Amino acid sequence: MKTMTVDELTREFDDCADKEERLTLILELGDELEPLGDEHKVEVNRVRGCTSNVWMIPEVSAAAPGKLRFRADSDSQIVRGLIAILLSLVNERTPEEIAALDLEGVFNRLELARYISRSRSNGLSSMVQRVRDIAQHCQSAS
Repeated sequence: MKTMTVDELTREFDDCADKEERLTLILELGDELEPLGDEHKVEVNRVRGCTSNVWMIPEVSAAAPGKLRFRADSDSQIVRGLIAILLSLVNERTPEEIAALDLEGVFNRLELARYISRSRSNGLSSMVQRVRDIAQHCQSAS
């Protein structure tokens, strides 16, 4: 999955004519996620606070040392789409760049809350917090 700018992601959503097209876009983005193997779907990788099972693994980017890359998966197709949106914004960025991102502002700009349930919104917040915690830990370690 490619990293996207906020403007690129916003254009993708703005090109959708209605709620159904936006939901289809979210599902299609989820289809682009590389699934995690069962060996990674363990408790230590599980994101707490999500209604669906979500597993997230941080890695140092092989393509760009000093930058982070996350891999994640879920047993819910819509959540896979939300993961894809989040990862497209944070992958291949430094911990400092991730910390500076206004992810909630991006999600508001995309109007995601209009298209997903409250429990899915809470799960998305939990995923964002996990990414931020990992980025902060990496900043502290350097």
